[in-house]
Amino acid sequence: MSNGPSAQLDGNAGGFLSPTIPSPPPSSITSTSLAPSTLPRPRHQPLKPGSPKETTFIQHVDHGILQITRKYAKKFSGDGEGEAEAEVRGYESLKEVGRDMERLVNVVWVSGTPSLQTPYLLSLALLLATYLPYFPPAPRTTFHLLHKFDLAFASLLQGHDVDSGDPLPGFETGKGVSMTEKVRIKSLVERTRVTVVQVMRSGEIVEDESAASTEDVTDDDPDNEDDDMNDDVGVGDAEGTRWDMEIARVYDQTMVELRDLQGLGASAE
Repeated sequence: MSNGPSAQLDGNAGGFLSPTIPSPPPSSITSTSLAPSTLPRPRHQPLKPGSPKETTFIQHVDHGILQITRKYAKKFSGDGEGEAEAEVRGYESLKEVGRDMERLVNVVWVSGTPSLQTPYLLSLALLLATYLPYFPPAPRTTFHLLHKFDLAFASLLQGHDVDSGDPLPGFETGKGVSMTEKVRIKSLVERTRVTVVQVMRSGEIVEDESAASTEDVTDDDPDNEDDDMNDDVGVGDAEGTRWDMEIARVYDQTMVELRDLQGLGASAE
């Protein structure tokens, strides 16, 4: 049985506002390309440490993360592997990654247990940042998931749901996100913002283009992609792409909650 999650983050990324990254737009400005991401309602009480429910939860999430990493590895490997691995089909698009990842994010959030939510969300968000460069740009999947992670981290840092203002379970004792976890979140934010700019402006061909218009798809469905993505990604025109606002919004709420750490270097971890 796993002892729980851990996240190893690269602290070599630049500051919150790299010169190549647009500044976050005012909160009153919203993008028309995506509907807001939401989180499910968590449990009223955290899972009791050492309880059968906690054990089952940890096993379930660990298995889910293992499946994601196996499918990702399978993307680059051949068929000459063990029987167990042969049953795993590798990811063909970021949409498939997003589908599996969002299911786990929802399960983690429903647990209502900060001591498990923060490290598991760090692990999943780090996987997303790591995988992004290895798939063609998929803006809807990318920003849908990143906004969901942003909402989760900002809420945990506040101890309240940033949308509803409701207190989160598990914060009654005053114990919140640790300083070490805050530094790891900060490092993740920096790395992800730089990665997203590089990926979204790489000019690669987007996978699974559809003849349907953007009005024909559900905005908050990570399985849907735009039909005109080639016109929007990596064109480098002076006016910027339609996704510049989404790039600027990556982890913007989390950055606000981490404003006291902006001068803290990676060595503090």
